[in-house]
Amino acid sequence: MNPKKILLIRTDRIGELILTAPAINSVRAAFPEAEISLIVSASSFEAVEGMRSVDKVLVIDPASEFSSLRKVLEFVLGLRKKNFDMAVIFNPSKLMNLAVFLAGIPVRAGYDRKLGFLLNRRIADRKFLCEKHEVEYNLDLIKASGIEPLGKDLSFDVFPADEETAGVIARTAGLCSRKKFIVVHAATSNPEKVWPADRFATLCNMVEAGLGVKVVLAGGKDEERVSQEVKDKAGNPFCDLTGKLDLKEFAALLRMAILLVSCDSGPVHVSVAVGTPVVALFGESRPGGSSRRWGPYGTGHTVVGKPAVIDISVEEVFEAVKARILQ
Repeated sequence: MNPKKILLIRTDRIGELILTAPAINSVRAAFPEAEISLIVSASSFEAVEGMRSVDKVLVIDPASEFSSLRKVLEFVLGLRKKNFDMAVIFNPSKLMNLAVFLAGIPVRAGYDRKLGFLLNRRIADRKFLCEKHEVEYNLDLIKASGIEPLGKDLSFDVFPADEETAGVIARTAGLCSRKKFIVVHAATSNPEKVWPADRFATLCNMVEAGLGVKVVLAGGKDEERVSQEVKDKAGNPFCDLTGKLDLKEFAALLRMAILLVSCDSGPVHVSVAVGTPVVALFGESRPGGSSRRWGPYGTGHTVVGKPAVIDISVEEVFEAVKARILQ
């Protein structure tokens, strides 16, 4: 097999996309001369902007792109015209499985669900069992395509302009010394992953008072309410950069920090990818959602896990943060 044009598909969230990077990089290593296209959702594009293993990034919004039969057929015809030799679908999707089949792509890899019979390189989907990390599951999928994994390190490209902007914002906020602050991301989109704001507030006060390390609250524009609640509960303004950084700038900020403290969410994987240690809070009994599959990948990180995230005490998280900072 020597494909000239390869299509990779990962249309879910930022964290999942980052955890696919080792598989994408392995495909590039196996076929250095091939043209590799990657389909992502509009909300995740920034995570792979500038990714060196990919030649073209195709952005879709499934809610609008597939809102009618005519649009689905247009999408399929668009794929057919591109003459792909191989497609790998990392997150199971009926429409994507159908599209690569109807587009006549010869090698079609993915999972044996959601019309998986339309694929000819498929593996059993056991991810819900959390037997291994999502990175490993993604690598299993490319193995089914006849590709040997090159490596397992996460990657996230940050541009010099983003580092410069993040540096200016950090200095303006009083973060003049590198490696003298931690980033706290208190928000998450899933209610089952939420650790209460009052506990984050207590933790942040303990870190600043007890460890002499500055706390920086950060997150997306839609997470400003959560950071504000943490500040209100703490009676402390902290340094709040929530909503002030785009994803690349946020990654650049994480590079400056000594640690990220976060619930189970995308920033955990961004932090790992840029080389900053993580203390991650996990509810381990959530179906398909344990830290074994979704925790910070690799060594040098700490998971504070209980059956439900609400069971985790402030003292447990503080001790984990303290151990990381003082090691």
